[in-house]
Amino acid sequence: MNFINSRRIFGLGGGAAILCPLMVLNLNLAAFTVSGHVRDFVTGENLSKVNVILISNEHAFRDTVTTNYQGDWEYTGQSMGLREQQALPCEFTVRQNFPNPFNPTTSIEFGIATPGPVEIAVYNLLGQQIDVKKQRLDRGNYQVMWKSSGPAGVYFYTIRTKGKSITRKMIQLDGGHSGGFSEIAYTSRHSVLPLAKPTSVSLTLIFNKFAYVGDTLKADVNDGEHFEIALETIHNSLTLIDLHNDILEQMLNDPTYHWMPEHSYHHTDIPRLIRGGVDVQFFVIWINPNTYTDDYYQGAQAALNLFHRELDLYPNYIQQARTFNEAIDINNGDKIAAVMCVEGGHTIENSVDNLISLYNEGMRYLTITWNNSTDWAVSAKDEYYGWRSGGLSDFGREVIHTLDSLGVIIDVSHTGIETINDILETTVNPIIASHSGARAVTDHYRNLYDSQIEAIADVGGVVGVVFYPYYVSGSRSASIGQVIAHIDHIVNLVGVDYVAIGSDFDGIEVTVTGLEDVSKFPDLTYALLEHGYTKEDVAKILGQNFRRVFEQVCGKQPARMVCR
Repeated sequence: MNFINSRRIFGLGGGAAILCPLMVLNLNLAAFTVSGHVRDFVTGENLSKVNVILISNEHAFRDTVTTNYQGDWEYTGQSMGLREQQALPCEFTVRQNFPNPFNPTTSIEFGIATPGPVEIAVYNLLGQQIDVKKQRLDRGNYQVMWKSSGPAGVYFYTIRTKGKSITRKMIQLDGGHSGGFSEIAYTSRHSVLPLAKPTSVSLTLIFNKFAYVGDTLKADVNDGEHFEIALETIHNSLTLIDLHNDILEQMLNDPTYHWMPEHSYHHTDIPRLIRGGVDVQFFVIWINPNTYTDDYYQGAQAALNLFHRELDLYPNYIQQARTFNEAIDINNGDKIAAVMCVEGGHTIENSVDNLISLYNEGMRYLTITWNNSTDWAVSAKDEYYGWRSGGLSDFGREVIHTLDSLGVIIDVSHTGIETINDILETTVNPIIASHSGARAVTDHYRNLYDSQIEAIADVGGVVGVVFYPYYVSGSRSASIGQVIAHIDHIVNLVGVDYVAIGSDFDGIEVTVTGLEDVSKFPDLTYALLEHGYTKEDVAKILGQNFRRVFEQVCGKQPARMVCR
């Protein structure tokens, strides 16, 4: 994701290590000192309690220091004599701003090899200049801060000196009106000129912190070197696929709501998806059967228009996907992949043609029923309260066969027990429960019995664990630990290969404490790791397990089907 979604977005592997030698003058010491600073790759926050392991095979030592609350560390060790050396730029360079994307400030660092006038300017996508700063600078390394100015979006900064210019792109997540450049400041923490190594010490530095991807750096040091390190969380290094998000439901009620900028209400917008490390988001079209009486398909078209409106408004951040490979290609292009799905078979209004049309629009899973039954399938709620009984009708079986032939995943959350049994007898594909829990943990008709979980696992499907407190704990409040209890139960019952995530954000009026919106997914990953799940386990839960289903059912190149 990868967008700040991390390395998937910016193509980095593990943490980002930057060697920044400081000036060393006429040193002839019996000891050398190295230091550094460690920050979070996505947020830029200082990281404390990072173990920094220093190893020198040549000088036969291994030692460990730990970063303080400001993310700083320092180590002094023994060395031979050191020779005079000065680290100054030997060419004109401009670094990528950090953090990027940013809100509200970001740092731009550059080095100039020849004294002279320097101009730094920021432009929007239309080429309009937003701000400019000009100053005569000596040879050296410099830093200037940029504070949000203008609306959220893509900007370009250009630095010019001595007839040369370098331009880089930066992404501003939120708007601002009183921002712009700070003063240009000299810095010794960035240099493009390596130190000479007449009597240097060859060091291996290993950076480790719980819930982060470790990083290793090899460097020849003399004395005074400073290392700036950005570590990536394990969460951010993995592909996160959330199977169920209902923001389109909220937008049908409030069409003025947009996915940018960040909001303080509802659960979903692009900045929070980025902060949450969401790579692939399934956006649900759910048409309230009590609001759109007998006009469900047209209601779905209205929701689709809102979906496409947002995709058209923010093409630099999000793009529609129809297969897993498309989704990963979108992620690799620094964007969130949006997949459209439909909740409730009533939406097709008993028409296979409507079903095919929704597929052509990009629907890649259909939840067979919502709480209301259809003429051809019985819901869990109706079955539980004795209002309806039975399973699939003949037309229901035709729907299942059509979904199989199109390459649409069958979702059985909300669906009655007998209907699920009929589906399993009819389909040739793995099925999912996109947003459900384990009934053995919380006895609610919306959750699945162990036998149903086993049946889904037997065909290679997954259960997306839901975040709705009533399904998680049986009350209005729930904790992350109680969400994990449902994951634990499924893992203990059928193994770690058959569980996924289906939050139900924006389809729920109360949330789990600690999982209040889409930005909070990293807290679930941290809790899973703390609970004892390995990185490999978490990778499966967050996305790899559903990938198997997505590729198997929707893996073929989508063709546009003709209605009958």
